[in-house]
Amino acid sequence: MNKTKRNFALPFLILAAGAALRLVFLGSVPGGMHQDESFVAWNAYALLHEGIDSAGNVMPVYLADWGDGHSAMYVWLLMPLLALNGGHVTPFLSRLPQAVTAVFTLAAVYFLMKKMFGRRAGLWSLFMLAVCPWHVMMSRWGLDANLAPGFLIFGLYFFVLGLENRKYYILSALFYGLSLYCYAVVWPIVPLMLILQGIYALYFKRLKLDRYTVISVVLLFFIALPLMLFVLVNSGFIDEIKLSFMTIPKMNGYRGSEIAFSFSEMWSNLRTALSLLWHQNTGSPYDILLPWGLFYDIGRVFIVIGVLWLIADCIRSLIKREFFNGFFILIPLIGGGVNCILVTAVLHQINSLYIPLILCEAYGIVKTLELVRSRIKRRAVANVPGVFVAAVYIVCTILFQRDYYTDYKELVNAYFSAGLKECVEYAKQKCEDNCLHTITVEKGAQWPRLLLYTETLPSQYLATVEYDVAPAPAAFVDNDGVRINTRINYDDINKESVYIIYYTDVADFEADFEITGFYDWYVAVPK
Repeated sequence: MNKTKRNFALPFLILAAGAALRLVFLGSVPGGMHQDESFVAWNAYALLHEGIDSAGNVMPVYLADWGDGHSAMYVWLLMPLLALNGGHVTPFLSRLPQAVTAVFTLAAVYFLMKKMFGRRAGLWSLFMLAVCPWHVMMSRWGLDANLAPGFLIFGLYFFVLGLENRKYYILSALFYGLSLYCYAVVWPIVPLMLILQGIYALYFKRLKLDRYTVISVVLLFFIALPLMLFVLVNSGFIDEIKLSFMTIPKMNGYRGSEIAFSFSEMWSNLRTALSLLWHQNTGSPYDILLPWGLFYDIGRVFIVIGVLWLIADCIRSLIKREFFNGFFILIPLIGGGVNCILVTAVLHQINSLYIPLILCEAYGIVKTLELVRSRIKRRAVANVPGVFVAAVYIVCTILFQRDYYTDYKELVNAYFSAGLKECVEYAKQKCEDNCLHTITVEKGAQWPRLLLYTETLPSQYLATVEYDVAPAPAAFVDNDGVRINTRINYDDINKESVYIIYYTDVADFEADFEITGFYDWYVAVPK
């Protein structure tokens, strides 16, 4: 094998392994679908078929959903996949945009770090991200917010390429602009990071104001413009904007109020974020798999080393007035830190921070191994420390995967309501068999899943919905004329309805209903 093929083989194998960790059994593990994931998928279904969301907005720049909405990028990526599948949603398709974005992020991280620090840094960065528990887990379900870290890395990669070939600034502007449609939390930090990157590049004469720079700025402005108008609409400065091809909607609840402005709020947010990073636990069992956490314990050690080493190298370069690529890791690290101050960290709220930390982890490993190798006189064993570190990560990954596909799989089935789709399909069939026209569902099933599993069109939903507290429905009628009640009145259980119940309520129905189970969910059909 020649040198070129050898250089290509290792990153390809790591990338292939990372892709496998994210794509194998994607449609079945996790089982079921998370309620937010279901709403994203139903919105893609709704916009594909009728061009409106659950509030009747035409191609909105921000989806209505629970009232305070969610970002639109995931829906836009999912729509063409549904079109190729006849307009129908499957768990695999609904998760594919996230998984594919994650795989491209692996490649972007490799080429970014290789460009800035050499092949060894690129390989370690690729490896660190490929086996990172947080990145593997978030890649395997379709939460809109988790697209943002990948798009931010794409923007940074093309910015760094643009330092040598300014045409790449256009692609950088494109991806930074699109990142704004991935997650609203990054809105304050994208301009901050771009300003810092621009100032640093201008200072060292790596950035020039030419036509490519102007085109990039103009492109970014026009991509961001609908969202700037969205902020003005929801801050009360202008009215809702409804065009024939697009809506800039007024939300029932506006998340701008979640941004911290007082020192006490910022300090509380920072402490929460530091606690999350230190303990690697959110308290939500499906977010983080213990004891592996976000980065493994060994990862936390190298993150601390890498952050400190990176800061020291940045300071040294400033003192010497030398250009240093490390600033382009430090800047998104600063951006992620600002997020930690502005919002209360649960997990994905500060997801812009995690990949920069992983890059610091790789930087810490590279620098540590360079230091160790410089102390080893026997060349034959110089690579042993690196092999040992990689072996530790591989063992951690094997054990993490064992737990992910066993204990975690069983646990998350409950949180993602595995079996509920089968319950809805079975209940619909029993309604047809028994000439019934009502399905009543335990509230914990969550109404976005019911919209998705019944494939109810948005026009049908809006024409028949009866609200409990808007936008949450008490009932709606699906496309087949079956009334879907979204909660059970246990004081009025009657035989005019098929019921979908949780396993804890089976005893209330056993006497008068035939019970059929699907995981923890059951269908109760009148005897």
